[in-house]
Amino acid sequence: MLTYLVAFFLSAICALVLTPLARDFAVARGAVDAGTEERKVHSVPTPRVGGIAIAVAFAVPVFGLFFWDNDISKVYLADAPQLIGLAGGALVMVLLGLVDDLRGVRPRTKLLVEVLVATGAYFLGYSIAKIATPFGAPIELGWLSYPVTVLWIVGIVNAINLIDGLDGLATGIALFTVAILFVLGVVHHNIIVSTTAIALAGALVGFLRYNFNPASIFMGDSGSLFLGYALAVTAISGSSKSSTVVSLLIPLLAMGVPVMDTLLAIIRRFLAGRHLFEADRGHVHHRLLDRGLSQRQAVLVLYAGCAFLAVAALSIMYANSATSAVILGAIAIAALAFSKMIGLLSWSDLRHSVRYGLARNQGLRERLNVIELTAEGMRAAPTPDLAIQCLIDAMAQLQVDRLVLSADVHTGTKLHHFQAESPPRASTERSTLYLREYPLDWTFGDVMVQGRLAFGWYCSQEQLQIPESGAYDWLAMVLRDRFLEVAAGAQTPRFQPRIVQTRPA
Repeated sequence: MLTYLVAFFLSAICALVLTPLARDFAVARGAVDAGTEERKVHSVPTPRVGGIAIAVAFAVPVFGLFFWDNDISKVYLADAPQLIGLAGGALVMVLLGLVDDLRGVRPRTKLLVEVLVATGAYFLGYSIAKIATPFGAPIELGWLSYPVTVLWIVGIVNAINLIDGLDGLATGIALFTVAILFVLGVVHHNIIVSTTAIALAGALVGFLRYNFNPASIFMGDSGSLFLGYALAVTAISGSSKSSTVVSLLIPLLAMGVPVMDTLLAIIRRFLAGRHLFEADRGHVHHRLLDRGLSQRQAVLVLYAGCAFLAVAALSIMYANSATSAVILGAIAIAALAFSKMIGLLSWSDLRHSVRYGLARNQGLRERLNVIELTAEGMRAAPTPDLAIQCLIDAMAQLQVDRLVLSADVHTGTKLHHFQAESPPRASTERSTLYLREYPLDWTFGDVMVQGRLAFGWYCSQEQLQIPESGAYDWLAMVLRDRFLEVAAGAQTPRFQPRIVQTRPA
């Protein structure tokens, strides 16, 4: 027990010392959350790379054990593959989150890295071989072990990432979870789980000093991705060597708030026809704020929910099957009542989401039809100038806010210049014009085309979802073909669109 206390206080002190340094680093690098988006709840620019402090503070006591000959270090060395899986995966997650905090990473890229890291963890011993329930014998997964393990790790990582929306919220929820994991590790004599959990608890306590409202630093993606991965693999390690019939259910209950919020977010976005990674303002903490609670009050309410789930998880550890079933039923009823009370589950919202999704899909079909008709009109236009006018006339129907065209066609000694710029169709306060550019550069012999075609939208970068983007590439190619009518034997180049932030509206 003395070793656990040393690990806890050492990681807490490290977090207290390192967090201000991480804050200074974030300010120097410009990694600051300005809070200008509608879904943001803070108005003061705040640094967002606190995850570095959490990860380093966690690593100091855990890996410091190797310099002190003791029973815990011997257990770690005896299970080297799992230690590599924990350390290697956590490092990759921190670096991925840090790059996202500093420069931004596409959601698909993040998801791919998360899946690869989860796959590596699986082959290093973090696998869910069976799912135990309080209602009967455990379910052996067999070949399903791999996809279930990857889904668990990726799901928990994104659950912590999505719940990180209020000062201290994700930090506190993770703290409740590691407390349960620590108890689970001690009860079942799993030294790796208990040591990992207590070191992580100390790092979170130290970081919470700066992260609780009003926060002077956010954990950022570097922290949420690291925490999610550490919690997910620690829970697997704790459940795989546990004798309780509901082993994996215990950490799942402890993380009930972010897990429920993530599932509802996926359902909400799917029904609305939105991208699953498209941010919105429908999370549980947003609902509490909409009910008039302050940030602190909303966080404390969710802390209370986590405490309730933690007590339920501890109860299940010592309950028989019948009692466990009753506890789970009570939790389900309480979760439904709470969700209904704050408006997280609403039939009217559900109907609105379905109507919105249908309308969005209908709008997409209509725009694709307009693009097809526009391309036909551009091909039929007797001159390139009329083809350009045909494209400009279609901008309103395509809901494009801006069109910019500039191109020179060189044919030997002749130069043909084409230029057009439609006036802005619409703009909103605090929005930015984003241009999707298609370079028109092409050379074949003495024939040369130089220029660009760009379509622009006034929106935030998170809202820049263009499912028909390939069709705009097609329009650019049709227009290029009209330009090349002045030359014979033209060949078709490839277009690589770029997203360019030009200026505030």
